[in-house]
Amino acid sequence: MFESACTFDTAIGPCGLAWSEAGLTGVQLPEASPAQTAARITRHGASLAEESDAPPEVASVIAALRAFLSGAPTSFDSVRLDMQRHSDFEQAAYRALRKVGWGQTVTYGALAETIGKPGAAQAIGLAMGRNSWPVIVPCHRVLGANGWLGGFSAPGGIVTKKALLEREGVYPDGGQMALFE
Repeated sequence: MFESACTFDTAIGPCGLAWSEAGLTGVQLPEASPAQTAARITRHGASLAEESDAPPEVASVIAALRAFLSGAPTSFDSVRLDMQRHSDFEQAAYRALRKVGWGQTVTYGALAETIGKPGAAQAIGLAMGRNSWPVIVPCHRVLGANGWLGGFSAPGGIVTKKALLEREGVYPDGGQMALFE
């Protein structure tokens, strides 16, 4: 499989996308530096291209990501994903999660039940940690029981997850700052 990737500026910093003929293979949120973002999005061997060389389908995803990260309600329903690096369980979880829209959340347990795997909340958590497409597969919308934020494997961890939710008007902690945040 031949992969390409590019980086691009957004309201929160440089992000990256990787793609193959089958669809997107990855989304990278900003790392500590633009060079680290580029290194991370090409870690599976993608060739780094200029943003201006991205195919139209990828350019439209870049525009949608910029809108989302600027706080505009955005849907990624039609974005094609190349899921070959993921297990059947993960793929099912990602497909179900993509149906959770802007400003909505779901618990790890409820997502497990949605895919016919009740009791697999921890496995859902692991699948979210392996999500190749943060924001497009909105793992930031998955919460623990009672609104607990859970984990977030993208750069910035829980602080990033909370900021993404706040862009959508979701305040799981009632809008209160966490101690030491």
